[in-house]
Amino acid sequence: MTTEKKGVVPVKQLKLSDAVAVQLESLVRSGHFGAEGKFPSERDLAEQFGVGRSSMREAISKLETLGIIVRTQGVGTFALDVSEQSQKSISLLSAGEVTVLELFDVRYAVEPDGAAMAAGRRTTKDIQELKAILKQAEVPGISRTEFVKLDSEFHSLIAKATRNRLFIQIYEQVAPHHVIYSEKVIAFENRMILAHQGHLRILQAIIAQDEKLAKKEAYAHLKWAEKDLANEISKLEVKKPKVKKSK
Repeated sequence: MTTEKKGVVPVKQLKLSDAVAVQLESLVRSGHFGAEGKFPSERDLAEQFGVGRSSMREAISKLETLGIIVRTQGVGTFALDVSEQSQKSISLLSAGEVTVLELFDVRYAVEPDGAAMAAGRRTTKDIQELKAILKQAEVPGISRTEFVKLDSEFHSLIAKATRNRLFIQIYEQVAPHHVIYSEKVIAFENRMILAHQGHLRILQAIIAQDEKLAKKEAYAHLKWAEKDLANEISKLEVKKPKVKKSK
């Protein structure tokens, strides 16, 4: 029985199969599968990637839908030339040398707790600097490039407000991948407005020194970003028309 209420949209999450699809597409581009472009069996690929066959099956289906591969019954799976549309969809799932799935895994692991620590340890100077960043971010006509820069600075300042040197070092490893990801998604509809609103809610919780609320708002911000990306990818994944079999 569904509990979905009017106006409530189920949250979509990125899947393990998305990360597998990104790496498979990269292998296709590099010519990893040879001149013929023939894939190993689904079972062999699953073992090589260290994932279950269901995740591998979903990843292969995704690449087929995007026109990256073709499967022929009794013959095998082969790589095709990558179309512009499929390139865009797969590109959204990478953040430099890591996948977006990996990036979100780490951001979920550090950012909510980081916001909570910042709320408990922040100084007046921290608040002034965070407010200054968000004030710049809401200037009318701000460029996407400048917004991405300020977005990164906002999250980095929260990390510094934890007063934990190890935490700061960890976030410094995350930040470059976050920037790459942000540059790809900043053009999404209402992206800057909604991201800014999320930042404001996180800041208000930090100002109030409400650790639980800060953690909650940081988690909600990530959840929104993940859902927004999943929705955008779903728009790009246009199913191929069915081919009628000749009698």
